[in-house]
Amino acid sequence: MKHAARLLVVDDNPQNRDVLLRRLQRLGHTDVATADDGQDALDTMRRMADAGTPFDTVLLDVMMPRLSGIGVLEAMRGEPALRSTPVIMISADTELDTVVRCVELGAEDYLPKPFNPVLLRARLGTVLEKKRLRDEVARQLQRYERELAEARRQQLSMVPSEFPAADMAHPISVHATMVPAREVGGDLYDCFVAAPGILCVAVGDVSGKGMPAALFMARARSLLRASALQHAEATGAPPRPSRLLSVLNEELCKNNDGGMFVTLYVGFLEVATGRLAFANAGHLRPLRIAPCGAVSEVVTKPEPPLGVRSGLEHNDHAQTIEPGEALVVITDGLPEMMAPDGSFYSLRRVAADLAALAHAAPEAITSALVAQAQAFAAGTEAADDVTVLALRRWLRSELK
Repeated sequence: MKHAARLLVVDDNPQNRDVLLRRLQRLGHTDVATADDGQDALDTMRRMADAGTPFDTVLLDVMMPRLSGIGVLEAMRGEPALRSTPVIMISADTELDTVVRCVELGAEDYLPKPFNPVLLRARLGTVLEKKRLRDEVARQLQRYERELAEARRQQLSMVPSEFPAADMAHPISVHATMVPAREVGGDLYDCFVAAPGILCVAVGDVSGKGMPAALFMARARSLLRASALQHAEATGAPPRPSRLLSVLNEELCKNNDGGMFVTLYVGFLEVATGRLAFANAGHLRPLRIAPCGAVSEVVTKPEPPLGVRSGLEHNDHAQTIEPGEALVVITDGLPEMMAPDGSFYSLRRVAADLAALAHAAPEAITSALVAQAQAFAAGTEAADDVTVLALRRWLRSELK
């Protein structure tokens, strides 16, 4: 329910206060408090703000003992609880230069003495309407921020936070992390058991940012897991990676009037042997870390992302993750993290980081890469989401 405007009249002259108070009452304003100097006004405003009932407008005299109107404005601008309270200055004709200074400090308007009822109605009405609109915008923004926070929570709940642990029978461990550039993002990753002894690992990057990318991400991730598991249930084995990409591409092309697309790396890993069958739809090449610390790209011919057009075909590839080796798949938000001077983190730095993490566990790899890139950015706002997935095939001796 809309409340009556709460007003505060501040003037050291009792006659001026009384005249203005009566004029405000004739305009229908009944919730009006008064203060006889600037310090009294500040104390009253602070008390009302602490009670959760701040004033909607303050009518403030320029020249007063103890604390002038300028002093009140300066104090208000330094206090978050008072900073947004609208102020109309009360001034004599000889004080217009001071009024200009008050407007520079944030006063909304001024009201000359003697008080003109028509001018009072017009200027106070305008200030109150502007405040009402600002308050409504603030409420809508708060609601939007709450919804985005919930959307972020829901999005992060779609990607796994628990990963299989390595043991003597299954010497593979995996970990992944995702850091959206905004409240929600378009990166995705997944890791799940696609068939007995076989893990599906995937990392993707949707075009665009924000809510549209997040919704397309959710669509792509759901299709990925559902398609792989349905095929495994029907046949007893996961699909070929290229076949899975074909299914995803056809589905993502449907009802895609916005022309969004996703780059996607997907692989099926035999945990016991380290054999990895994979396909790459326009994504960054994975990085392989040898036990000696040498880092190299897993080079395959570039292939188109998903969602661009129907009928796309992709190729299957295979590699073996040898004991002691690790594989890392990232999105381009990591090498494109930007420092304050405009330089990029770069794939060269990512490779150097990985060389120093040659024997680290996947969780240590993902956390270190993100932390070092963020340190490089030094607070510069990220332009893109960052996702890192790492898997390691452990030596038997390391698991004892």
